[in-house]
Amino acid sequence: MMPHKVFRLPKDIPLDEYPKPEEYLEEARHLTDDAQKQGIILRVMGPIALHFHFPEYVELYRRMERLGDRVFTDIDYACYGKCRGNIVPFFEKQGYELEKRSAMLSGNTRHIYFAGRIPMIDVFFDKLDYNHPIDYRGRLEYHPHCVSLADLMLQKLQIVEINDKDLKDAMLLLLAGQVGDSDSGTINVKYIARIMSEDWGFYYTATLNLHKIKDATAGVAALTDQDRATICKQADLMLKYIEDAPKSFGWKIRAKTGTKKIWYKEVEDWA
Repeated sequence: MMPHKVFRLPKDIPLDEYPKPEEYLEEARHLTDDAQKQGIILRVMGPIALHFHFPEYVELYRRMERLGDRVFTDIDYACYGKCRGNIVPFFEKQGYELEKRSAMLSGNTRHIYFAGRIPMIDVFFDKLDYNHPIDYRGRLEYHPHCVSLADLMLQKLQIVEINDKDLKDAMLLLLAGQVGDSDSGTINVKYIARIMSEDWGFYYTATLNLHKIKDATAGVAALTDQDRATICKQADLMLKYIEDAPKSFGWKIRAKTGTKKIWYKEVEDWA
């Protein structure tokens, strides 16, 4: 009889049992490549994506004290909903089990897998829908392993109660990446500005966060003055694009109400 596998949150796993950062990076790449061969599009999000996009900045990233003892806690993937039917057997063949409680709650939009080489893998279908939605449909082929730089930036800008780790992720994005007008190796600010011009709530949260990112650079000792200047310059460029983009009629109507009405989706994670 096979032993029963128990799902444990990464924070509950002792450090001496915990996979090394290299194992996370290897497994993230391996799973993405194997999925691609089977017609399944998986693209990495989060800190692992930053490692893949900017390997030359990994040492600075660690000196920014963003990553902690465990470095990575899981592998986060974006995936197309049309691939959903093939995801469970794919991960089973890779040695992972579907966490059934989370699947019952959000199986159409999110799967969690466990008990393989990595303790937890999160798969989000078509969009990330926390405080503000990020739609991945038609956007997962820009990089062979990761979501685009613009989508990584949007993941940070959508957080209403942004924390120190997310601020540092955004700083690294603005320092290592270039703000541009396409998804070919740059942070596509035209795409970001277009989203903000349709959704006042997302605009409000994002512009507040860009100012918070700038302010927070002063407290990160690993950054040089030149680093801080670059981050602030890039953030200001994003703010200008966002502010200058023509706003929709719906945006203008919602802006009149402002924060008197809640402007974001309240979320509570299943775990």
